[in-house]
Amino acid sequence: MGNGTVIKIAKPKGGIRSNKKEFVVYKSSTYKIKKHLGKIKKHGRRYDWLIMKKYSKKFPKSKKYKRKLYKLKKLFKKNGVIPYEIMRRRTGKPNFQNLRLNKKGKIIVIDYGNFKFIRNNRLSS
Repeated sequence: MGNGTVIKIAKPKGGIRSNKKEFVVYKSSTYKIKKHLGKIKKHGRRYDWLIMKKYSKKFPKSKKYKRKLYKLKKLFKKNGVIPYEIMRRRTGKPNFQNLRLNKKGKIIVIDYGNFKFIRNNRLSS
C-alpha cells in the first residue's frame, strides 16, 4: 500500500475464514507469540480484508535461521499454538513464503491462518 502496510483481500469463503483465524490467533496470543506474528492493524467487519504491517526482509536460507525456526516452532507449541505451514511437512524445510524477518532480525510469520490452538492439558514441553 506504500505506507509500510499490506492488504490481504479474501474473496472465497476459505480466505475469509483464514483472515478471521489470523485475527483470532493474533488477538488471543501471548506477547511471546504475538511478537513473531505479522501485526494486524485493521480488518473488515466480516474479515474480508486485513491490513497488516509489511515485512520485506526475506527469511535467510541458513542453518542458523533454520535452528531459530525449530526453536520458534517449539515456543509456539509450548504456548498452545500449532504453527502449521511455517515448515514443509515432508521435508522439514522452512516455508519461505510465510516467513520474514523484522528490522531486528527476529522471525515473523506473515501467514498464520492455518494455526491451531491446543488445550493446555495436552501441551508437551
